Amino acid sequence: MSRGNVLELDLHTGEIVRRIETGGGPNGLAEDEDGQVWVAQNGGSVRPSKSARPVAPDLQTLHGDTAEDAAVPGLRAPNDLVCGPDGRIWFTDPGSPHEEGPGLVYAYHDRSTRLEPVAGGIDFPNGLAFDLDGTQLFAATRERRVLRYTWDGQELRPGGVLADVPGGPDGLAFDTAQRLYAALPEADQVAVIHPDGTLGAPIRFPRGTFPTNLCFAGPERDTLVVTAARGGRVLALDGVGTGPQTLVVARRRTGGG
Repeated sequence: MSRGNVLELDLHTGEIVRRIETGGGPNGLAEDEDGQVWVAQNGGSVRPSKSARPVAPDLQTLHGDTAEDAAVPGLRAPNDLVCGPDGRIWFTDPGSPHEEGPGLVYAYHDRSTRLEPVAGGIDFPNGLAFDLDGTQLFAATRERRVLRYTWDGQELRPGGVLADVPGGPDGLAFDTAQRLYAALPEADQVAVIHPDGTLGAPIRFPRGTFPTNLCFAGPERDTLVVTAARGGRVLALDGVGTGPQTLVVARRRTGGG
């Protein structure tokens, strides 16, 4: 984020395969149903960008070695995003961490360029994830909570608090057993939340790791990949989606911030 770059990594070696300069501050990443990669671009409002490419807060798509701005007007600082069950790009826009006032969750249709606010009044909405059925949406907030919403294909309805976690949650991801994982930067751990909202044993990292975002990868989707902001590392933990929930060993890392 601080260098305005998106890196493509080889999952097996951890080596950088491709570097795309987006400018500003690329935050969340998501692939849509057509294989297109989308970027939540905060425009450098979270921290100063070392990139010389000027860019406003926006959504972007990656094409080869270049990034294309979607030119979505009126955004403050998009943070994280996901491809929804309806094919739209759903994303959080909390604004800068230094701004006052609640943030929003939007849904964006790239073909019609229609932008729809779907949830508001949230104290700094951060990570975002649909469950495996595509009927529930979850949002991380600065209040150390994960909120739940119900999606019926037409309307998003509030469903209350799924869980309170020991630290402000950042990125969210589901494993194949419908457990929700939440990166907790200040707690140096990843919370494991069962479907009923109870907390399982967390995945703990050494002090100062600062895990910010995460996803599942591999043919069985049981390798948990975590971005560790302190030290500019990417950590891959094998067997997490199907094995013990107390795994703490990082298998791979890559340098750079």
